[in-house]
Amino acid sequence: MGVAAARRAVFHEALGQMLDNAPGALRGADAEYLHQMRVGMRRLRAALTVFDGTLRPTDARALRRELRRLSRVAGPARDWDVFSRRVPPALRAAAERQRRVAHVGLRAMLRGPLPWLPPRGLPAAALALPDFAHAALEEADRKARRKGEHIDESRPRRRHALRIRLRRLRYASEFLCGAFPARDPEPLIRSLKRLQDLLGELNDLEVARRLREELGAHPPRAERREKALLAQLPAAWRGFCAAPRFWRA
Repeated sequence: MGVAAARRAVFHEALGQMLDNAPGALRGADAEYLHQMRVGMRRLRAALTVFDGTLRPTDARALRRELRRLSRVAGPARDWDVFSRRVPPALRAAAERQRRVAHVGLRAMLRGPLPWLPPRGLPAAALALPDFAHAALEEADRKARRKGEHIDESRPRRRHALRIRLRRLRYASEFLCGAFPARDPEPLIRSLKRLQDLLGELNDLEVARRLREELGAHPPRAERREKALLAQLPAAWRGFCAAPRFWRA
């Protein structure tokens, strides 16, 4: 498989995941459809980054623009989906109202046309897929390490930015590991999942604080859980740094 064929496969898979789950997200009967649709959106963003230099710039910009538009309504709808299931009984009715309002905006977007196609590529470069994959993974790894090396773990925005970098590296690893069939990507991917889980739960605590404030309620007391998660981050980061990079000989 060459770079162009790999690019087509990755974009079709990510777009397929997003668009296959869009009808279920529109119906709103099961929150998992919206979750899986957003996973597809994140994978599309990662694919745009990985294959950036091989895409027609106008197509890439158009897809990024559409993803931003959809994210503005899909993100809040998902946040309220999660929060409304965990909210104390006294806040349940107010949270459900906010959830319904968020889904109104989501449905309005999804009822419109979704004329999304995989972005067209530039003329295929002579670079072999393993060489392309090696360069792309080195770049994603470098950015993730640089973001996390001197991070202030007590600052939620910094943690969230690191989480995005780690997610991009994980998706890039999943996209491109087939270029190295004799090597095992699982140790690195497991270390990335571990870090993502910790950072994701920390982010959920921050979202819960923000949504409670939107309802006019006092923020939840989650200091004990937050401290426990923060205490696990250094070891998880060391595990990530020590994991073998499967694309290196």
